[in-house]
Amino acid sequence: MSVGSNAEVQKQGSTGQEEKKAHGAMLLFIFFVSTSFPIGSAITHALDPTALTFLRFLIASGAFAALLLIKKQWSWPGPLLCLKYFWLATLLVVFFITMFEGLRWGGPVSLGAVFTLIPLMTAVIAFFLIGQRTTLRLWIGLLIAALGAVWVVFDGDVDKIISFSVGKGELIFLVGCFTYSAYSPFVRKYHQGENLLVLTFWTLVAGTIILGIYGWKEITTSPWLEVEPYVYGAIVYLAIYNTAISFLLLKFASFKLPAAKVMAYTFLTPAIVLGIESVISGQLPELTILAGAGITALAMVFLQRSVGR
Repeated sequence: MSVGSNAEVQKQGSTGQEEKKAHGAMLLFIFFVSTSFPIGSAITHALDPTALTFLRFLIASGAFAALLLIKKQWSWPGPLLCLKYFWLATLLVVFFITMFEGLRWGGPVSLGAVFTLIPLMTAVIAFFLIGQRTTLRLWIGLLIAALGAVWVVFDGDVDKIISFSVGKGELIFLVGCFTYSAYSPFVRKYHQGENLLVLTFWTLVAGTIILGIYGWKEITTSPWLEVEPYVYGAIVYLAIYNTAISFLLLKFASFKLPAAKVMAYTFLTPAIVLGIESVISGQLPELTILAGAGITALAMVFLQRSVGR
């Protein structure tokens, strides 16, 4: 074997290792995202959703500020960038508030299923906003996952599907998922080469300001001193792991894997949430719900196998 061939083999091996790390990062990412539903459900009645989201954004902003100072990547945005950051922050704020509010009325599994509709909505928004086209195979995978999500949301009940008897919590969270779906296309539309860590930090800061103004009454009147310690622990977990670390994992994988493969991991959410809920309750879910979660998981496998590099 020639020296050139050896170098090529080593390069392919290195690329393969990087891809494995990226897939591992995405598995960890979707695990953190999935835990937010049962954790959010456990604490959503402790404080007002706006107050909970405000504290989450505040902690996450602090974590990113520390990271930027350590990496010496701090920079101040101009007036036009500030407007963009506030718009992006609005999209995120609506998502997180509706998640906590939705969990007051709906279950973690069904809301996790609604979350899997985000890739489909993102594909539609990206097409109209930035002209991003999606392959037929990807559309098929997205539609399969959407069908599985609908099945879980309606508890596997055909009569509920026919009558469109969907819960209040799921409808509330659907609004948030729509705004979250628009976040990525708008980031791509607005991104002008600035550091993505800086972009995320100032978006979180803008979100904290928006929440502080919008929810001033709820924030100042919330019984902060009466809240159980586990609630604060949960909020810190959501802010650090589900916001700061999850972003870093997603950023790492996005540079190593095609967008479709990264997006496909979202479809594992219902299955992971079902597993977490089963461990907590000690009971297995109904077979009809398992079937819906299984369909979304199969959609992930379909996309992983059908989408190239």
